[in-house]
Amino acid sequence: MKSKEFKIGRVIVAKLTGGEDILDSVMKLVKEHKVKSGLVNVIGACKKFTIGYFNIDTKEYQFKTFDTPVEMTTCMGSIAQKDGEPIIHLHITLGNADYSIIGGHLSQPSIISVTGEVLIYEFKPAIERVNDPEWDLSLLDL
Repeated sequence: MKSKEFKIGRVIVAKLTGGEDILDSVMKLVKEHKVKSGLVNVIGACKKFTIGYFNIDTKEYQFKTFDTPVEMTTCMGSIAQKDGEPIIHLHITLGNADYSIIGGHLSQPSIISVTGEVLIYEFKPAIERVNDPEWDLSLLDL
């Protein structure tokens, strides 16, 4: 395990409205507020969502898009930098009308139905991502 201590800078709060894509909206906020790294939390509701599962045998994500209204019980992840550009890595858990839960790595399209409440906690200094050759993924560099 590797670890590093960071300070919390600003806290940015936003409200997403119906029809907005979660990842596009978070990226827009990150760029607008010039956030280099941090923690993202989102709650609300979606009418369409795409989640992925990383298959460790093939070293590839398997994605599936669902076109159904759900409650976003948890959506959280990180903001980090790679080659001077922000990378947003979010995981999501969603509740269905029958009270079952589904979740995974958030991808696009993932569209808000009613609202989405976004909280970004900025970290200082910036966290970087580097390519891990074993998995061919950009992982945190601590």
